[in-house]
Amino acid sequence: MIEIFEKFGELLNERFRRGVVTTEDSVRYTFFAALLDAGVTPHEVVLEYPHPAIYGAKIDTWLPSYKDRSIALEFKYDRDLPGGKNQPKTQKAGYIFKDLHRQVLVAKEIGVRSFFVYVTSEEMAVYFRNPDNGYAEFWGLQNGKEIDIDNHYLSNKPKTFLNTLGGMFQAKVMGIFNRTLSGGNYLRVYEVMPSERQSGSRGS
Repeated sequence: MIEIFEKFGELLNERFRRGVVTTEDSVRYTFFAALLDAGVTPHEVVLEYPHPAIYGAKIDTWLPSYKDRSIALEFKYDRDLPGGKNQPKTQKAGYIFKDLHRQVLVAKEIGVRSFFVYVTSEEMAVYFRNPDNGYAEFWGLQNGKEIDIDNHYLSNKPKTFLNTLGGMFQAKVMGIFNRTLSGGNYLRVYEVMPSERQSGSRGS
């Protein structure tokens, strides 16, 4: 998957460099272009695949058989609000970890590789980098390194974050790919695994 994430980063960077209006759907379509570039055919990609553990929920992108392994991907794009308004940063952090919870449930339920792809502007990046907010380790996670998300990690987070998250969960989160993009944007890719799985670096 690394080569696909690298191509995705290149395409996304070019999009931002050109100042093209970008939405979360645009981010997903750009990833689809990276899949095609890597030789994945359209019929090997399923969009909005039914989530195996959450009734009515969908997985953004599902690859039934990539190198003989199923892949589930969830995308999140936090862009600047119009008019320079401040984003609800604590709440948005809660939604990100809610997506991590969704992804670990996929991995746990059907044993697939499960990825969370996060694109954000400078405002949320600054929030995550600030150690006082409690997310710096997650944001700065190096490729191949892991952190544990558990009750201890989550319990000291703000009430707004916890209300948005909707409940505690356990997972291992590994840094897979990161890139600084044009226009003050950032790309982070994480693999989300059940906490009982042995830690260690994963192949492409």
